[in-house]
Amino acid sequence: MDQPGHGNGSVTSGEALHQADSLRDQGMWDAAALAYRGFLEQRPEDWRVRVQMGHCLKEAGDIAAALAAYREAADAAPNSADAHLHIGHALKMMGEGEGAWRAYARALELEPDNVEASRGAKSLAFLASSVLRHARAPGQALQLVFDSSDLVAYVAHNRTPTGIQRVQLNVTARALLDPIEGVATAAVAFDEASGFWREISRDLFLRLWRLSRTGGEVDAPAWVEVVEELRETLRDGSDFVFAAGSTLVNLGTSWWIKDYFLRVRHVMRRYGVRYVPLIYDCIPLVAPEHCQPLLSEEFAQWFSSMAAQAESALAISEWSAADAQRIAGEILPERALSVAVVRLDADLRQELGVSASEGWPSRPDLPEPQEKFVLCVGTIESRKNHLMLFHAWLALIRRHGAARVPRLVCIGKAGWLADAAMTLWRNSPVLQERVSIAHGVPDVALAGLYGQAMFTVTNSFYEGWGLPVTESLSFGRIPLVARNTSLTEAGGEAAVYFEPENLPDLVAKLEQLIFDEAERTRLEAVIRDTVSLRSWGAIADQVMRVIAGRHGDAEAVAAPPVRLELSTIYPLRLTGGGDAERSKAMADIIRDGLAWHPLESWGCWTRHGLAKLRLPIDPAMAGGPMRLYLSCLAPAGGSWVRVRAFGANAVPEPYRRIVLEAEGGGRFACVLDFDSAGDEVIVEIDGCEGTAIDVRDGSAGRLVGLGVSALMLCRPDDLRARIDFLERHAYRALRPDR
Repeated sequence: MDQPGHGNGSVTSGEALHQADSLRDQGMWDAAALAYRGFLEQRPEDWRVRVQMGHCLKEAGDIAAALAAYREAADAAPNSADAHLHIGHALKMMGEGEGAWRAYARALELEPDNVEASRGAKSLAFLASSVLRHARAPGQALQLVFDSSDLVAYVAHNRTPTGIQRVQLNVTARALLDPIEGVATAAVAFDEASGFWREISRDLFLRLWRLSRTGGEVDAPAWVEVVEELRETLRDGSDFVFAAGSTLVNLGTSWWIKDYFLRVRHVMRRYGVRYVPLIYDCIPLVAPEHCQPLLSEEFAQWFSSMAAQAESALAISEWSAADAQRIAGEILPERALSVAVVRLDADLRQELGVSASEGWPSRPDLPEPQEKFVLCVGTIESRKNHLMLFHAWLALIRRHGAARVPRLVCIGKAGWLADAAMTLWRNSPVLQERVSIAHGVPDVALAGLYGQAMFTVTNSFYEGWGLPVTESLSFGRIPLVARNTSLTEAGGEAAVYFEPENLPDLVAKLEQLIFDEAERTRLEAVIRDTVSLRSWGAIADQVMRVIAGRHGDAEAVAAPPVRLELSTIYPLRLTGGGDAERSKAMADIIRDGLAWHPLESWGCWTRHGLAKLRLPIDPAMAGGPMRLYLSCLAPAGGSWVRVRAFGANAVPEPYRRIVLEAEGGGRFACVLDFDSAGDEVIVEIDGCEGTAIDVRDGSAGRLVGLGVSALMLCRPDDLRARIDFLERHAYRALRPDR
């Protein structure tokens, strides 16, 4: 029953609906939508009116708002074919064909005789198949999808961004706010529970970006709210629908996500997605002594797989680009990695504007506004070499007295192998007096520190760029920098350099900048006259233009696939170690589809259902009889699985059944002979209903089919290769320690 209105001029819900219908009938779409919205404030459960509001919004040209209204109607009436039908229409108008097909299919599921839904589904029927689609339609915007997975993981426990998060936040925010012509942008994060990406709305991402810059308190209500909304988005959101021919841009890290590249390959094959990572550095490969062993192993696996699959890559410096291309060339010489350099020469002062002048932090671990100090920004870890910097401060204090030596202000939380530096600091009262260590300083407060510092100092052993050097220049402050790696790119001609690991040279340069005010003034003038930095918006534009240019380059030649060599044993497991290797790449990329559990140190389980291996071979070697060897592991309690192998251009061979021993745990080798027509060999492993393993403490465990730990392709008459595989399978091969 309609409820009476309250207050002067109020109307009943029935009157409001009549007014809205009248405006709709007159074609006054905006006014009608507004009137329907007013009605829904009184009767939010009326899903049919939400559909009508959606119609008006669609006629007014706001398809996105119409889609939101239709989806709200479907949420209120999930069994309404009409709501799903109109979701399909809206998605089709927005160019989201697969999502439209799914909506039409749902409408037909609810109402099989719905002619309009049947017509819509038939027009998009090709999207229901698993056929690979590469090309975008003529005139269709290029979709750039920014993967923010590690950013979401980071902000769950931190608010103040470090270098990588700063880049992600600023570039993605600018790309969402102002995409270049011909490009549509979106932000997503990978949800490990569902195994797919979920979209982060533009509004949500921009709120996260703004809040990360203006405070450091992780328990602030606004920050807690936005982080919880992120969690809900990942938990409850729908799988992101990639447009055909889109690009997944990975500005952060993903080596910690299990089977990330398995999912990337899935969308590459299904939607023609291209994968483009941003490479910050190759430090875990070239300077592993400064990294956690697990990080080095995960990075080595990620880099190996990336080099085999990336359409192209971005790098933040010429140094990082050269490292990446050199290492990729060593492990995959047949597949040159194309790397474009996007320098991180961002102007932090321009980005923050006048608010920086109001950002002086009032904290006991930071200097007073008029105090003289030298600023050092960066995580306290062995690679940043704070230990040598602290020794330099001790040398200055002993030579000149504590009163004449300015305070050293270190901004950064303790990281990997910080113990040596922190132990020295804790054991020295004079260092504790003249060296401050603080973290959780937001950008606005950091800008205030940059603006008041005498100069800055950066003493890393190895960097991918050196963002604090650029930030120092943006505030007109002299950066004193170790002359190594990419730091010379970040500092250019305006920085002052000291020789790496040379304590006397560092102390001498510190003395010059501390005590020679005239020289400091001269060097600051050089910065004003010669340094030209960019906005984060300009950097985001370059990222988008480089990727779009690659798509539009008709002469660009796609990198060849990484192919298996015959008579070579390939492990299908995590091989460990901190070196990038061809075998690491192969273990990852030959698994095709989603019916695989993550790689483990012993091998890899298939999931229940049909798992595939896709084995590219040299076309010159294709044709004729071929033999496949699989080193397998049976799950305990398993009954049987089916396996077959065939050339991609051949008629599939019949399945061979493998009866598994009930006790499981036994290793065995499978041998399959087949015709190798085509330049790929397809292996199908049907795990059927699967077998539950790891069942304990009431958990359901995992459903697995068959364990696979190694494979080899060879000709049937290659007796040496056959014996080698069987001996390695039967015996424990002893290898020298790495």
